[in-house]
Amino acid sequence: MKIVITIPTYNEVENIERLIEALESACQKLSHHEIMLLIVDDNSPDGTGKLVEKLQQKLKNITLLTGEKQGLGKAYLRGMDYATNKLKAEVVIEIDADFQHDPYAISKFIDKIDEGYDFVIGSRYIQGGSIPNNWSLFRKFLSRIGNLLVRFGLLTFSVHDWTSGYRAVKTWVYRNTREQLIGFNGYTFQVAFLHNALLSKAKVVEIPIQFGERKYGKSKIGSEYVRNLIIYLAKTRIRETMTPRFLKFLVVGTIGFCINTLVLELLVRVGIRPSIAGATGAELAIISNFTLNNIWTFREQKITSIRQIPGKFIIFNLASFGSVVIQATSIEIGTRLFGMTTYRLFYVLGVGIGLLWNYFMYNRVVWQTHKKV
Repeated sequence: MKIVITIPTYNEVENIERLIEALESACQKLSHHEIMLLIVDDNSPDGTGKLVEKLQQKLKNITLLTGEKQGLGKAYLRGMDYATNKLKAEVVIEIDADFQHDPYAISKFIDKIDEGYDFVIGSRYIQGGSIPNNWSLFRKFLSRIGNLLVRFGLLTFSVHDWTSGYRAVKTWVYRNTREQLIGFNGYTFQVAFLHNALLSKAKVVEIPIQFGERKYGKSKIGSEYVRNLIIYLAKTRIRETMTPRFLKFLVVGTIGFCINTLVLELLVRVGIRPSIAGATGAELAIISNFTLNNIWTFREQKITSIRQIPGKFIIFNLASFGSVVIQATSIEIGTRLFGMTTYRLFYVLGVGIGLLWNYFMYNRVVWQTHKKV
C-alpha cells in the first residue's frame, strides 16, 4: 500500500528536521508499505522549506510542496490533491510538525487501516488518550468546548475528538468529500472533513494518543477556533434540517404534539398533576409518531414484518423515553420553581428539546439511517 505522510508547515525550522528523522525511523518497521513524506510549506520566512530541500539530497522519499500562506485547510487541500493525483497515494496520514503528535505512533494508525478502517483518528479524549497537564485553562477550555460543541451540534456522540490533526485516511474518502471541504480553514477543516467522511459511509475508528506540548515555535490556536466552529455547526444544522425527511418528521411531530397537548389539558382539568398528565399524553403521542414515521417519514427503512413491529415499537418507546423524561422534568422543575400556572411554558420547552432528541434517536437507533462508526 502506498502511504503519504502529509506535514503542513509554517515557520517550523526548529522542528522539521527532527520530525523527519523520527518519521524515517518509525517507518522502518513498516517495510511492507511504500511510505513517502510530503512537506506542505507555506513559504515559511524562517527557512523551513530551504532546510527540507537540503534533506531531500540524502532522503529520496521526501517531497516538498510550497505555496502561499492561506491557512491550514488550504494547505491540507493542496497537499492531499498532490498526494492523491501526483504521488498516487492510497492512504494519506496527517501529522503536525511540532512534535505534539508522536511520530512513533504511526504504526498504530496503519494497523487500523490494515484492519479495514477508512478513517483513523488519533484521539485525546478517549481512554488512554491525554492532553498536556501544563496547558493553560484557556487552552484546555477551547479544546474541550470545541469538541463538545461539535458532538452536540452534529448529534454524533460516537466520535470524541473531532479536531484532532493526527489522522490516517484512505484517499477514496478524500476524493468523495473534497468538494465539500473547499472554503473551510483551520480546525474547522478537520471537523468538516470528518463530518463529510461519516456522511460518505467511511468506516471510522479512534485510537488513543498522548498529545504532547510543543518544544519550539508558537501554537496557532486562538479564540476564532470556537467562533468558526459555531458558524459551521449553525450552517450545517440549518442545511440538514431543511431536508424533506425532517419536514415530514415535523409534520408527524405536530400531530403528536396535538395529541399530547389535548391529553395534557384534559387530564389536568380532572385533577391529575401536570407532570403525570404530560407523560401520559407523550406516550399516546409516541404511538401515533411510531405509526406515521414508519409509513411516511422513514419509508425507505420501513418496518414491514409483523414479527419485527412489536420489538421495534419497544425500541422506539425506549428511544423516545428520553423525550418523555425531558418533558416531565422540564414541567416538574418549572412548576416547582415558578408555580403551577407556568406548566404550559415548560411543557413547550420540554417538547422542543425532546424534538431534537427524538430525531437523533429515530435516525441512529430505530430506523438506522446512518451507518454506525
